[in-house]
Amino acid sequence: MKMTGIYLAAGNSLRMGREKLSLPLGKKRLGMWALEKAVQSNLDEIIVISNQANYQHYKNIDNKKLKVVELSGNNKSESIKAGLDLAITLHSDAVMIILADQPFISSKMLNRLMAIYKQDITKAFVAPTFKGNIGPPILISKILFPDLYKLEGDQGAKQTLIDKRQGGILVPFDDETIFMDIDRRDEYLSWERNIESMNPDELYE
Repeated sequence: MKMTGIYLAAGNSLRMGREKLSLPLGKKRLGMWALEKAVQSNLDEIIVISNQANYQHYKNIDNKKLKVVELSGNNKSESIKAGLDLAITLHSDAVMIILADQPFISSKMLNRLMAIYKQDITKAFVAPTFKGNIGPPILISKILFPDLYKLEGDQGAKQTLIDKRQGGILVPFDDETIFMDIDRRDEYLSWERNIESMNPDELYE
């Protein structure tokens, strides 16, 4: 069974006011935190959907798991579809949708979602929740690939899962931090001051 990550890194960072994934966060770029965890996980491959600004940076990473796609459009549905196109050619049985601006996910979290899916591959998805609300990263079976192609504009996979909620598995997590994304300058400055004390794998536990 092949499980492929789709790493969404092509956004336009409008709320930040500048391209954000290249901003320093601790000792690495903001856009590298979640990617490193994805690489460390049991995902077979990770498809990075990148904007032009960061394409060469991702392309230069020497890791056999990574496949990098440059996308001129920057809405979420286009990114998901571009990743899905390649995932299908790779004969993926499921994809994990991962956001590049969500730096506090952990490889343990990703592996837990995959392990739960392997226990019942008839399920359409496995999604983490915090206080009942679904959030990425989300594992989606090929059963739902046709539904993902119906997404438009800045729609993410979350709406598809809400519509198909009865066909999937929801996995509760207790720490909201692992779901945090960094969109605004004040959020970035706050986390940048405190990042050295953060360990995503400890948050998971």
